[in-house]
Amino acid sequence: MESMHKFMVKFSIFISIVVLITSLVLLFNGLFTPQPLQITLESGQEITTSAAEYFALAEVLLMIICAFLIGTAATYLFYNSDQAKITSLPQQPVEKNVKEYDTLLPLLKTHEKQAIIALRDAGGEMQQNKLALKLGVSKVKATRILSGLEQKRLIIKERHGLTNMVKLRR
Repeated sequence: MESMHKFMVKFSIFISIVVLITSLVLLFNGLFTPQPLQITLESGQEITTSAAEYFALAEVLLMIICAFLIGTAATYLFYNSDQAKITSLPQQPVEKNVKEYDTLLPLLKTHEKQAIIALRDAGGEMQQNKLALKLGVSKVKATRILSGLEQKRLIIKERHGLTNMVKLRR
């Protein structure tokens, strides 16, 4: 399942890069390639010009769409690069009775400290619903606390039936 997720992330990045490059090529081609343009004056005289500063409506619409796709693909790649780094980190649970979290405890919020201590005392792992009961908080509050700890890369949450198994990282 995790390999499928990694494949989909890589595939999404690949598609975004293809869209970005294609849109850039089309945009620069439209901007810098002079297109023949026929202008009819009031006198009825027709003039054909090939200046790069005159564009037909279809060309303008194509350039607007390309600019939008460039922005969208660049934004996706920018924000997805952080997510790819996070998902590529090794996720190894901590061994029992590890005291290395003592140095981090003063830096954490009150509920986060309590969660780390409870996990450490339970041997490094515990079901999320049992952790919520032990902390005396609602399931929603427990989810928020654990999300903060997960963003700080202190814990790992793995699906375990209808709840999550929460593990301290090494």
